[in-house]
Amino acid sequence: MPLSEYERKMLEELEAQLAEENPGFAQSMREQGSEPSERAGSSLQFSLRHLVLGLLLALAGIAILVGGVAIEQVIIGVLGVVVLFAGMWYIVTGIKTGGEGARRTRQERPSGSNGAGSAKSAAAGFMARQMAAWEKRQNQ
Repeated sequence: MPLSEYERKMLEELEAQLAEENPGFAQSMREQGSEPSERAGSSLQFSLRHLVLGLLLALAGIAILVGGVAIEQVIIGVLGVVVLFAGMWYIVTGIKTGGEGARRTRQERPSGSNGAGSAKSAAAGFMARQMAAWEKRQNQ
């Protein structure tokens, strides 16, 4: 569903505020967003071990569930559902997100930027502007 004109305007304002407060982060987000075909290929990595074991566990859970229904034992059916969800959870834990850009370590970051400090100050400035806008609307 496309964004309304108001939503598009608000997103543009937020992007401008972000670029003003933290230009390095805004630039890195623009660089990541400019190459969707490269990102799409490397954004998800599946662990084959997690996939196979998780599928086996999920199939065992389905078998237990069907067996519990067949012998009309609710507790066995519930156990089957738990095993099924455990298998699905195990599959999901094997999915790693992020491509080459997401793998940057602290040593590779520019020495002058403190990610936590700048993020906190950016969030504080953003929240201060939002509170001021809220108070302005309340006083009208």
